[in-house]
Amino acid sequence: MKKRGRIAVELLIILVVMVFTSALILVLVKSGVIEVRSDISSQPVLNAEFLPGGRIGSLVIINFEFCNFVDDEFNCFETKETFSKGENVYIRFLVESTTYNGDVLLVRNYEIRDPFGETVLQIDQSNSYSFEIEGREESERAVFADYFVLDEDATLGEYTLDIIVENPLLEKRITQSEKFRLVE
Repeated sequence: MKKRGRIAVELLIILVVMVFTSALILVLVKSGVIEVRSDISSQPVLNAEFLPGGRIGSLVIINFEFCNFVDDEFNCFETKETFSKGENVYIRFLVESTTYNGDVLLVRNYEIRDPFGETVLQIDQSNSYSFEIEGREESERAVFADYFVLDEDATLGEYTLDIIVENPLLEKRITQSEKFRLVE
């Protein structure tokens, strides 16, 4: 019986020492004796997914078009795949993504490779969301439109445009490659 009492007393002493040590540290921080670094990025204490297998959902590029022009309402005028030097190359595509807790976050990036396979343009918008919505549906659709211009000194031939779309909420990333020609 004395052994159980002694274990309980030792446990109580350990807990009291921990409480006093924590209180002392908090007082020292509050008084400025101990400084806390604020430049460290905060992460949740439990940074884990409790259900194995990742997040379930889909991310799909449904419709892609090279256009002569795309207006403010995302209408594509005259689809084509051959462009001249210095001409605006308009692109329009539709992305469908499953929502995660009612939210959708989409990031789009581009990479253009010349006929020799060398990267001539790379647009990385990893830290800025191109599409953010709180959806009520199981999946949401988003239309994207952009344009780029190839310089007058660009090499003639077949170029490859890689469209990279990510949904960080679903931890999904897709890449679609499309070809277009540059002529005189």
